[in-house]
Amino acid sequence: MPARRLAEMTYVEVRELLANGLDTAILPVGTVEPHGPHLPLGTDCIIPELIAERLAERLNAVILPTVNYGVTNSLHGYPGSIRVRPDVLENLVYDILASLSLHGFKIAVILNGHGGNTSALDSAARRAWLDHRLAVLLVDWWRLARERGLTQRILGKEGGHAATDETALVAAARPELVKSELYSPEEVFLASQGVQSYPAPGTILNYSPTEGEVSFDTSRAQEYLDEIVREVGKLYDALRSALERMKH
Repeated sequence: MPARRLAEMTYVEVRELLANGLDTAILPVGTVEPHGPHLPLGTDCIIPELIAERLAERLNAVILPTVNYGVTNSLHGYPGSIRVRPDVLENLVYDILASLSLHGFKIAVILNGHGGNTSALDSAARRAWLDHRLAVLLVDWWRLARERGLTQRILGKEGGHAATDETALVAAARPELVKSELYSPEEVFLASQGVQSYPAPGTILNYSPTEGEVSFDTSRAQEYLDEIVREVGKLYDALRSALERMKH
């Protein structure tokens, strides 16, 4: 079944889906910022959209239009980067979630593609639950993949900003957008919690000293994607079960 996108449906079709028991919406959120010289500025939007497409049928959900602008920080200033303030993102997403509740949706899954968004999205999600009783599952896909050991097991790396994990998933979505011929190891910068720099000295950010250079072997990208979708699905099932228990 093709992914059901809210923006491509009529209100009559949405009303019918809600009447027939659909109660979940997926919201991809990203930002516009550099991802090395080899990945597109919209990487953090492309990847959540890809995961959403695979997840929608699994959850019997509709996909909302992507929030393309986010809280870019240390990479703001590189050509093409766009930033919105944290409170702008929080209030925008909160209003989206409130609208979902108004129409009868019970669960929202926010697929976040950018670490700078997390705090604002967490606040929006918490407010939506407290104010409207809309349950929200907020997923930072790359953190989840690392915590579950997927990135290391499948890709042989820990991943990072514009690193092997993001390169693999952009290749799974839009292989023509991965421009390995533009890659340069000089762009790799080892980030540290003890040092902040604005702007960051490199546009490929590693978080482990052993990460090394980006791998362009994308032969296991689909497997990686499938495992991420499976893990998000399991979390969704757990949330749904908790909501059912709360009714009794």
